[in-house]
Amino acid sequence: MSLETALLIDLAKIVVAATVMNYIVRIFKQPSLLGYILAGIIMGPIVLGSMVFPFGDGVITLGIPNIEEIIILSELGIAFLLFSIGIETDFSRLISMGKTVVIGGTLQVLVIIASVIGLSEVFGILSFEQSVFIGVILAFSSTMVVVKQLSDSFQINTLHGRLMVGFLILQDILVVFAIPLLQNLGADGSSNFFGIILNSAILIISAVLLNKYIFPRLYRFSLKYSELFYLTAVSNCFVFIQLSLFLGIPIAIGAFFSGLALSTLPYNIEIFSKIRGLRDFFVTIFFVTLGMQLTFNFGAFPIGLLLMIVGIVFILKPLAFYLVSLGSGFGSRVSFLVAAGLAQVSEFSFILAGQGRNAGILSADLFSLLVFVIAVSMVITPYMFNYSNRAYSLFSRISEKIPRKLKHKRFSSRIKKLEKVPVELKDHVIIIGGGTTGYGIAASLKGNVPLVIVDHDSEVITSCINKGFNAVYGAADSEEIMEKINLKDAKLLVIAIPDIKSAIFLADLANKTNPKLVVFARAHYYRNALRLYQNNVDFVVLPHVIGANVFLEKVAEFLETGKLYHVSNLKSEFIKFLEEKSAEEQEHFGL
Repeated sequence: MSLETALLIDLAKIVVAATVMNYIVRIFKQPSLLGYILAGIIMGPIVLGSMVFPFGDGVITLGIPNIEEIIILSELGIAFLLFSIGIETDFSRLISMGKTVVIGGTLQVLVIIASVIGLSEVFGILSFEQSVFIGVILAFSSTMVVVKQLSDSFQINTLHGRLMVGFLILQDILVVFAIPLLQNLGADGSSNFFGIILNSAILIISAVLLNKYIFPRLYRFSLKYSELFYLTAVSNCFVFIQLSLFLGIPIAIGAFFSGLALSTLPYNIEIFSKIRGLRDFFVTIFFVTLGMQLTFNFGAFPIGLLLMIVGIVFILKPLAFYLVSLGSGFGSRVSFLVAAGLAQVSEFSFILAGQGRNAGILSADLFSLLVFVIAVSMVITPYMFNYSNRAYSLFSRISEKIPRKLKHKRFSSRIKKLEKVPVELKDHVIIIGGGTTGYGIAASLKGNVPLVIVDHDSEVITSCINKGFNAVYGAADSEEIMEKINLKDAKLLVIAIPDIKSAIFLADLANKTNPKLVVFARAHYYRNALRLYQNNVDFVVLPHVIGANVFLEKVAEFLETGKLYHVSNLKSEFIKFLEEKSAEEQEHFGL
C-alpha cells in the first residue's frame, strides 16, 4: 500500500471514529472534545492500533499504529483555529486591556516557571534543565480549547472572554520565543533571540502592508465569486504558514497574523464563516491525534512530581490569573471565570515536550506523564466552563467571610465603570440583552418607564450608559446581578438573548423571587418556545414566525390585487427609517 493511500485510509478512520464517538458522548450530554480524545485513544497504538489481522497476502489493522503523518495534519488544526481567532480579533479592544494582558500575563508565566524550578530545587525532584522545560510547558494555556469553548457558549465578546483571548494571544507570542530558546538551553541564545525578533517583525510588517495595500482590493474583487472568495481566504492562511516556515516561526503564529491582517476588512465576518468548516475539520483531527498520543506508560516517577504538576496546573495557575485580573480591577466574578477557563495546558506544550524528549532532557516516562496531564486538562476544560457559575456561587459565599478591609475598591474599579443603576429601582422594566432586539425595545421605552439593561458585552454596556440608559455588565444567569437590579420589585422582565439555558434560569428565578412579575422572552426554535412557556413565561415571540406571517400576508396581497403599490406603499419612508437605524446600529455595536 502506498503512503498516499495509507494516509487517506487513516484520515477516513479518524473522521468515522470521531463521528461515532461524538454521537455517543452527545447521547450522554457530554462535550464533543471528550468524544474526540476517546476516539483517538481507541484508534491509537494502545487499542486498535496494536491489533493486526491477516488479510489476503498481508495484514490489516483497524486502528492507526503510525501517527507521525497525522500529527503534521493536526498542526493545521491549531493554525486554522488561530487564523479564525485573528479574523475575529478587534485589536483596539485588546489594546485597551494591554497593561493587564502584557504585564499580568508575562508575570503569570514567570511565576509558574519560577515555582517549578523552586519546588524542584527544594524537594530534589528534577534537574534544573528538566525544571525549566516543565515550567515552560505548564505555564501556557490552550488557545484551541478555550476559544472553542468561548465560541460555543457565546462568551467570546464577554469581558472575561476578551481577557482570556488577550492572555492566550500573549502566551502564543511568548511561545514563538520559548521554542527556539529551549533548543539552545544552556548555550548562548542571544543571537537566536534577536533573530526571532527580526523574523517576527518581518511577519508583522508583511501583514500590515498586505492589509493596507493588497487585501482590500483582492477581497473586494473576489467577493463577487463565492468560490474565489473562499479560496482567497484559505490561500491567505497558507501563504503566511509558508512564510512562517521560511522564517522559523511556528505556523500557528503566522496563521494568527494572517487572520489579524483580515480583521479590519469589512468582509471579515464572511471570511470567518467561509473557513469555519475547514477549521473544524482540522481541529477534529488535532483532538483525535491528541488521544492517540496517550500511551499511559508512566513507568516509575516520584508521586511528589505528579502532585506538583497537578497542583501547578489546577491550583497555582488559576490563582495567578485570578490575582492578576482582580488586581487590575475586573472584579471577583470576572477574575474567577478567567481563572477557571485557563486552568489547562497548551497544545504548544506538545511541541515543547517533544523538544525535551528529543534532546534527552525529558525521559520517555516523564514525557508520557506530561502528555497525559495536558490531555486531561483539556478534557476537563468544557466542564470548567459549564459549571463555573455554580462554582463561583460557592466561592462568593466563602469569600463573604473575608474581612472588608481586604476587599479594596480597586479590585472592582473597572466593573464599577460598567454599572449605572439608581439607588432606588422599583416597578421597572429589566431587559436582558442589549443586542438589536433588546436595545430597540429599550430605545422605544426610554423616558416612559424606568428600565435597566443587562448584557455580557462590555462594549454594548458602555454604549448604553453613554446614551443615558441604566445598564449593568454581567451574565444573565447571575443571581448577584439580579439582586443588584432589584428583580424582586420589577414590573416586567424581557429576555432578549439566544441562550435558552440562561433564559430558562431567569424564568425560574423570576418565578421564585417575584411570582407576580410578567416575563416576555424570545426563542429561535419551537421546542425552546414550548420550554419557555412550560417555565411560566407569559409571552414568547418567535421572530422568524412573525416575519414569515407578514411576508406571506404581503405575497397574498399582491397576488389578490395584482398591484405592487399596496405592498410597497410607504417604501421611501421605510428606507429612510432603515438608514437612520442602520447608522444608529453601527454606532452602538461598532458594526
